[in-house]
Amino acid sequence: MTILTPMEGGRTETQRVETLRRDLAHALRTGPFSAVLHLAIESSMMRLEEIQERLAAQGISVSLTTLSYWRRGRSRPERPESMRAVRLLEDILGLPAESLISQLGPRRPRGRWLSHPPGSIDIDRIFQDSGSVAKMLDELDNRMHHELTRMSMHDLYVIGDKRQEISLTVRQVLRANVDRVSRSVGVFRTDDTTHPTIRINAVRSCRVGRIRSDVEGGLLAAELIFDRVLAQGETVVVEYEFVSASTQPSDIYFRGFAGPVGEYVLQVQFDPAAVPARVFRFERRGVSAPDQGVREAWVGTTHGAHLVAYDVPPGIIGMRWEWE
Repeated sequence: MTILTPMEGGRTETQRVETLRRDLAHALRTGPFSAVLHLAIESSMMRLEEIQERLAAQGISVSLTTLSYWRRGRSRPERPESMRAVRLLEDILGLPAESLISQLGPRRPRGRWLSHPPGSIDIDRIFQDSGSVAKMLDELDNRMHHELTRMSMHDLYVIGDKRQEISLTVRQVLRANVDRVSRSVGVFRTDDTTHPTIRINAVRSCRVGRIRSDVEGGLLAAELIFDRVLAQGETVVVEYEFVSASTQPSDIYFRGFAGPVGEYVLQVQFDPAAVPARVFRFERRGVSAPDQGVREAWVGTTHGAHLVAYDVPPGIIGMRWEWE
């Protein structure tokens, strides 16, 4: 698969820097800390080694691993010396005073629930044969498990006249569990081994931020930045789409859930020239696990089939179809 990122397609270095600065200005208003730090480092064109040396010159010792973890959201500054380093980083990276330190807010509670909150599982246990989804999400500062609750999710998967996947449109209702939540992450996987171009478009109430791809695993992950910052208890309805240039026949679509979801709706829309003989819904514990709860789903006169599930636990729900 060839997946174009926002930096591809012939963009000049000047345009890249301008985009980084624009994203940085937005991140300074919305956070989180890791996004501000990452964009500030990218905009400064400085290497982590150079930043480390400048911190050391002022008496602050921070390892390269720690700096990398801070910018990726794997950890955050909390100790007094780390907080002093953050204030120096504001000066080194040319940021306004207090702009980085203010993104940290109060200290987070300790405990395993931050990475694996109650009712959730490691997402790589679901995508067992697809490479490290978790690694891609970590690079996008994915803290969705504890910052957001998925109240509802609606997938519309479209099949073309040659039985190929055309697009996936996703509509989510999300509720913030903490203050200052500004983004989520969307993931798409294709089984097409011909490396089709896939792109992601924001449709409503969000815009696309950073993008990561795993060509061998057929995966695309993208940051979805909300049109406003959420306070605790507030909700947002976002809609976005993945568009595929696949030419291979598709006979399955499923959604993997690392955490519980209140309601899930899946619609598969077939082209009138490519309506399958039979369609089935199924559930699985993981990609390679056997199907469970298999039931036939009817294809209506408008050439679509759907399923609805409530109080969805971690795992997989999807539909597959037989062409002949």
